[in-house]
Amino acid sequence: MTYIHTSRLYFVLLFLILSFQLCCSAAVLSVQCKIINLEYVECIWHPKTSTANYTFSSVFINHASHDCTEYILEHNYTVGCRIPLNGSDHRFPTFETTVFTEGNHSIKTLFESLQRNVHLNPPYNLSVMWNEHDSTLLLQWDSNGPLKEKCAVYMVRILCNQKDTIQSSNMTEMSYSLSQVSQNKHYVFQVRSSVADVCGSSDFWSNWSAPVEWGSAEDIGRQGWWQWLYGILSVLLLLLLGLFLCYCERKRIILLPVVPDPSKNLQDLFHKHDGNVESWVHISRELKEAFEPDYTELSCDVCEVTSPCDAGPTPVASPASQTDKCDEPSTAEEPAEQPSS
Repeated sequence: MTYIHTSRLYFVLLFLILSFQLCCSAAVLSVQCKIINLEYVECIWHPKTSTANYTFSSVFINHASHDCTEYILEHNYTVGCRIPLNGSDHRFPTFETTVFTEGNHSIKTLFESLQRNVHLNPPYNLSVMWNEHDSTLLLQWDSNGPLKEKCAVYMVRILCNQKDTIQSSNMTEMSYSLSQVSQNKHYVFQVRSSVADVCGSSDFWSNWSAPVEWGSAEDIGRQGWWQWLYGILSVLLLLLLGLFLCYCERKRIILLPVVPDPSKNLQDLFHKHDGNVESWVHISRELKEAFEPDYTELSCDVCEVTSPCDAGPTPVASPASQTDKCDEPSTAEEPAEQPSS
């Protein structure tokens, strides 16, 4: 019985969690709408879900409601809708949208006016003309926006040598003149448009147009070439410096050789051979026997012979010494006898 109640409790908690997630997702879902080039309304809901397909419907006040006929898809899921405009009376009245989410939840969004949400298409067909007399460039372009004259404003962006950026905005003419131009520099031009203040203004600028280039691109290539050359020379210089240091170190070792440490060579003498030099230097048996004597020598006793003419007293010799001395022949001559008178 307890197991049944526990399982029911788990199912109730899971249902509450899923319901809470659906309610939260419906609560945080928002819709943003813009009028694209005064041709259609584009509505995108945020956040863009990738796990469900929402349905969409819209209505201009005092007009009939219409379901979406052209959905905007991302990864095969609906993220927005495009609503065509049939006339000027459908452009800026109150606009209401409804997004139907899972679980029959609907989210309504009311727009009082879409006048400030106009997003024009970018200008096109840009061209540049060079005037040699006053060194100026004339930039011209076309626009396909269905606006009246002076109702569109333009912004020009100029990139010089891929570094300096010049911008000029709030221009109503579809041309721009740039003075003090150097032919040795490379210029890139882009233009974007928006609705002028005199015609209601807009919070959005169009995307930048396709760029048009003018000037010498050789400077850009030359700069890139010099950068590559500097890099290669730096690497070669480092290699040469390393080789020079190795060469100097080798010369120093030849001129001033390093005195070897004898302690490393004598370690085996004291640790392995216990100070035995013959065993340490590995003297062969033949060489060792060559230095040993191979003959015997008889010892010879030497005694001192004293002369009888010595004035000093003659020491009395012991019988043993007398006997040793007698063994040797006497080398003294006896004196001759005197004739008697």
